[in-house]
Amino acid sequence: MREQLLHYVWKNGFISPEKLKTTDNKPVRIISGGIHNHNAGPDFLEAKIIIGDILWVGNVEIHKYSSDWYAHHHEKDSSYDNVILHIVYEDDMPIYNSQNNQIPTLVLSKYLDKHLLKKYNQLYKSKSLLKCQNDLNKVDSFVILNWKNRLFFDRLEDKYEIVKRLLNNSKNDWNQVLYETLLKYFGGTVNKDSFELLAKFLPYVVFKNYLDNPIQLEALLFGVSGFLENENPDDYYRKLKEEFIFLKHKHNLDVLPNHIIKFHRLRPLSFPTIRLAQFAQLYHKIDFLFEKIIKIQKPKDAYKIFGIAANEYWCTHYNFNKKTKVKTKKVGKKFIDLIIINVIVPLKFAYQKHFDQYDEEEIIDLITSIKPEENRIINTFKKLDLTAQNAMDTQAIIQLNQKYCTKDLCLQCDIGHFILKNNIKDEPRET
Repeated sequence: MREQLLHYVWKNGFISPEKLKTTDNKPVRIISGGIHNHNAGPDFLEAKIIIGDILWVGNVEIHKYSSDWYAHHHEKDSSYDNVILHIVYEDDMPIYNSQNNQIPTLVLSKYLDKHLLKKYNQLYKSKSLLKCQNDLNKVDSFVILNWKNRLFFDRLEDKYEIVKRLLNNSKNDWNQVLYETLLKYFGGTVNKDSFELLAKFLPYVVFKNYLDNPIQLEALLFGVSGFLENENPDDYYRKLKEEFIFLKHKHNLDVLPNHIIKFHRLRPLSFPTIRLAQFAQLYHKIDFLFEKIIKIQKPKDAYKIFGIAANEYWCTHYNFNKKTKVKTKKVGKKFIDLIIINVIVPLKFAYQKHFDQYDEEEIIDLITSIKPEENRIINTFKKLDLTAQNAMDTQAIIQLNQKYCTKDLCLQCDIGHFILKNNIKDEPRET
């Protein structure tokens, strides 16, 4: 038994409304269970409960055991003096408030629906990534659709908070926010954190001074990343290193720690060297990048902007001084789709909200135009019959996994709530 289940049952009224009695045999009638309090203090506020023949208005506290009242030192806290009912799963002792008044206790285990309890235990003990997989086919499709919609916008709000912090740190410089966010996601899954750190080591205020000179942009990116610390007979390498030595001294730049940027488990086209070269060309060739991104409405708009190739040197290289067959290193559509999902959509959302120009339809049209993402989480959920039609769905599934499934929060999930609610049976309960 977990305390959160008792909260859930009380909040949703999933107990018999009749024949409730306190431990001292007084009848209990619930007029209102109160407002769920997620802050410090009693669990439910402003409840209205008739105990015996008296109407009480006050707060409700819930514990697994009665003795938890003392374990949490509520008997010394005057903010709990207005508790009118103590709800527990097991009553192991009487409890008193700071005024030494005994508080009525209701033992909820006597009134729990056995079918709900059985289903909850099945969900909680499941080892599946999607704990409700065996019941998913019983859930109303409208419930799943609405829940996905909420999950997507919850995830978008989480990203909005990150953008707001970056905006605040940059004194409302949207170009700085774009630079940091874009560079982070150019790092991909493997180097995302490293490229995010790179944006701190190489601030936009320095980088933007060289947008008209691609060699200096690459020298800065490769130099601060630590790729120019060795001796190399390659002419291109030597030119970059020469530029970086000058720029490093001029701007007092530091270099990232050794080996922080990884090549392991990456396809050559996703090597950090290729991504940095593409990033440099993007900023060199596309003027007013932020303004163009904010105006994107269709994926094809993004493909035109981001379909940039690294310079000619990288046509025959994936790394320095290692020649390969000729292949243009152009940013692919799948990668641009990820940029739309993780950079463009969150920035548009944040920008619109910041200036009170929010257009939900525009955001939805853009994200639903992107094919579903492919990763371990999405593929696993697909096998468990929770499928995705587009990137809005996959973002919702990622949010579901991170915020609910991995934290065993079935009680706060609309799908879990539907399953539990529909497992309550209308039959007499033992009292």
